[in-house]
Amino acid sequence: MSVYPADLPSLTRLRFFAALWVVFYHWREPWAVNVDAVTDFFAMGRFGVDLFFILSGFVLAHVYLAAREKGQFDFPKFIIARFARIYPLHVATIALLALVALGAWFMGVPFSPQDFPLADLPANFLMVHAWGFAPNPGWNGPSWSISAEWFAYLAFPAYLMIAIALAKRPIILAGIAIASFLLFDQLHQSLFGESLPMATERFGVLRIIPEFLIGIAIYRLGCRYTLGWNTALAGFAVSLVVYLLAAHWAWDDRVIALLGAPLIYTLAELDRHAHSVPKRDPVRYLGEISYAIYMLHVPFFMIAFNLLQDVFGLIDATVGTVALLAMLVAMLAASSATYEWLEKPSRHVIRRWGDTWLSNHRAKSVARSQGD
Repeated sequence: MSVYPADLPSLTRLRFFAALWVVFYHWREPWAVNVDAVTDFFAMGRFGVDLFFILSGFVLAHVYLAAREKGQFDFPKFIIARFARIYPLHVATIALLALVALGAWFMGVPFSPQDFPLADLPANFLMVHAWGFAPNPGWNGPSWSISAEWFAYLAFPAYLMIAIALAKRPIILAGIAIASFLLFDQLHQSLFGESLPMATERFGVLRIIPEFLIGIAIYRLGCRYTLGWNTALAGFAVSLVVYLLAAHWAWDDRVIALLGAPLIYTLAELDRHAHSVPKRDPVRYLGEISYAIYMLHVPFFMIAFNLLQDVFGLIDATVGTVALLAMLVAMLAASSATYEWLEKPSRHVIRRWGDTWLSNHRAKSVARSQGD
């Protein structure tokens, strides 16, 4: 069995492009350029989320599967680490939007109170709002995918059990993953009349269940079967072209979602053959801050657009290309600042507190058992 190198920088870079794709999916509507008349590529930007889900399964399997096989996987520490990774920024964006709503009210800027339903706040704070508990896009719509990710983290031990049981049969595992995708697609269609890749705020958790497993399955495939450099490069080129054409021509939702798997697989195979990793890689850094980009792009645009339109009167109902690109640069800068000053420090603090609490709790449990 061949093991991937610890560092897979191409997958980190892909996270940035997936996040950027989602950004343009949401930002294209007020854009003065009618880009949808030329291509459906930007309108298909919602599939950046499917890339994230498959990537998440792949990367977490890469990081934790070997430890689970050796009996060294510590689920409580895993949950603390994942909570520390996603929760601080999630709560911060809710607080930011609450301030935006208050600021709009104070300044007399028109806003829709129904977009900020107080009844949905508990589900949002618990990160279960995409489990059917809060089917509204308010309180930072993109965060539904964080709720779905949280479900996958909680269910991770079950995923690991499946991956271990089929360790020597990765093709069967991939078949089960694809079959589960089609099954959940049928379930979502029967419940809501839409394909699975349309699942978002209402029941987005259904979308990640099979896609996370697909990511684990292609990781297992890569561990079992190694592609040579030329094969991996050709496979990536073909996968990328097919993926871009599928988005450009708006192929069936399910096809586009599934086409993310070979793209991720071949990229990882290319990383297997990389002999060195640049110390300074700006695109990789953008991939590292992709979570902040994803979480901030909607509230950032909401604030910037309303300031330019309703407060300063500099734009009308549309945004020119130069202004849009300027907003993008500013949003990337804000995302970087958020990553450096909020995400990283809070992640370290929560992990340190959580690990300390867990160690103390376990020490007390051992002491009690020895006392008995």
